Amino acid sequence: MKAKRMIIMLVASAVIFGGVFGFVSFKNAMIKQYFATMPKPVVAVTVAPARQETWRGAIPAVGSLQAVNGVDIAASVSGLVKDIAFQSGQEVKRGHVLVRLDTDVEMGDLRSAEAELALARTSNDRNTALLRSNTVSVAALEKTQAELKVRQAKVGGLQAQIAKKSVTAPFDGTLGVRKIDLGQYVQPGQVMVNLQDLSLMLCDFTVSQKDLAAVVPGQPVRMSTDAYPGRSFDGTVAALEPLVDARTGMVTVQAKFPNDERILRPGMFAKIEIDKAGAEQVVTVPVSAVSYNLHGDAVFVVRDGADGAKTVERAVVQLGERKDGMVVVLQGVKPGELVVTSGQVKLENGSLVQVAAEDPLKPPAKTVMQ
Repeated sequence: MKAKRMIIMLVASAVIFGGVFGFVSFKNAMIKQYFATMPKPVVAVTVAPARQETWRGAIPAVGSLQAVNGVDIAASVSGLVKDIAFQSGQEVKRGHVLVRLDTDVEMGDLRSAEAELALARTSNDRNTALLRSNTVSVAALEKTQAELKVRQAKVGGLQAQIAKKSVTAPFDGTLGVRKIDLGQYVQPGQVMVNLQDLSLMLCDFTVSQKDLAAVVPGQPVRMSTDAYPGRSFDGTVAALEPLVDARTGMVTVQAKFPNDERILRPGMFAKIEIDKAGAEQVVTVPVSAVSYNLHGDAVFVVRDGADGAKTVERAVVQLGERKDGMVVVLQGVKPGELVVTSGQVKLENGSLVQVAAEDPLKPPAKTVMQ
């Protein structure tokens, strides 16, 4: 009896487990068949043709701007600020008086020295006249002449000291923010205001020694700054440092840029491009078409598939210089081939694509209600 029950249980278990395994196998087969027969999704992309064009290479660099003349105005002597003859941000000419320091003590000393000078001059004139009649000796005349020179030197020194109490602009330019107040006692070298000549800007940057032969004084230079996106400024190479840095192999170059609008300011960071001499025929694609990764740079090239469908093929490329949103393709793409410029994230080799008239990632334009 027990054996019969055991046999029935074993048969029932086999049937149950067989049914479960059979259902799982059937389910996996149906899923596999569904994915195998499921149509591939069509990805909307934008494309651009690879172009063959005349390319003039450029040397890129990054530098900082400085004014052709720029200085912190400071007094060379100490004193009390008696008069401030400028406003912050004012345009001034060379020789314009900016600050006057108190000169009461020096003026008193000058009047005393001038009186002593007048007396010394009178004594010298008297002895000169008396020497003609042999009334005084030559030694007495030489003594009064020496005394006259001493008094003249003293007066000249006091006048120079008083002149230093008036601080003037050393060149034409634009003043910065005032850093002193009336009645303030200033020390020699204390900064009163900054003065910058913004008529011409200089930019210092470095280039590799391998590009040294392509950079000469007078060569055209293009510059752009983050302060004015989309705008470039034209200048020329002014000078090259004669010494190559042995540690880095870089050479310092200085370029000059006219600044008639006074919009460029010292301290700005600048992106520099120097065109190389000569040009060559190259294949270029938009920078947005390139996918960068550790396994190599690549682009998706559009191919004509079966039934008029379009697919993409991943092509590994070797890139060269880039400029103005374009990059040179040295190997991997032929002129005229269409490359995907947006929508690459959803693509893989063999994906179906639909060429969109506009960027599919671009947000829709807002509707203005009238």
